[in-house]
Amino acid sequence: MGDFDGTIEIDDGTLARTDSPVPGPIGLDAPSGSASEPAMSTRIVGYAQRQNGTRVGNGECFTLADRALKGAGAKSAADFGTVTRDADYKWGTSVSLTDLQPGDVVQFRGYRYDREVTTHHSDGSFETYDDSQKRPHHTAIVERVDGNGAVTVLEQNAPEGSPVVRSQLFFKSTTIDENDRSTKIKVQGTFWFYRPQQK
Repeated sequence: MGDFDGTIEIDDGTLARTDSPVPGPIGLDAPSGSASEPAMSTRIVGYAQRQNGTRVGNGECFTLADRALKGAGAKSAADFGTVTRDADYKWGTSVSLTDLQPGDVVQFRGYRYDREVTTHHSDGSFETYDDSQKRPHHTAIVERVDGNGAVTVLEQNAPEGSPVVRSQLFFKSTTIDENDRSTKIKVQGTFWFYRPQQK
């Protein structure tokens, strides 16, 4: 039996890293230096929100996360390993989708979602809308966890050259039936969720 590398395959073929978090208050849960100082997670999200519509630094996705974490007093990817252009960066303590919260960081590798929404009308007709998103090698900051595997992120350079934008992405393949609407979501690729840690 080989060493466990922290990556598991979900039943739909998607890979997700699930290293066990360190027990006790760490990262965003750790006490801050001052009772009136905003939580580290609030500072990370706030920085990214203030950059919405602008280009941060060299415009790379890494740069947005790097500056947001450093500005909030958190460790960045370089504190966890060598940073190269094509590395799968580590941004803190691994967390699961169910534990994800604002201020966490998502690292992507070969990610794609496909969504098909079908609306049925009372006369028997229906309309179908579909879309997809890809993140071949990417980093984003969690702004909000929407539920059912949907997460709103703040990111830049997706698509290439774009400024900081707000996007809803999906991290769980599922079918949601609500009244006259059915939504099918298929998620592929590998992604990791990280809880930033205090520097």
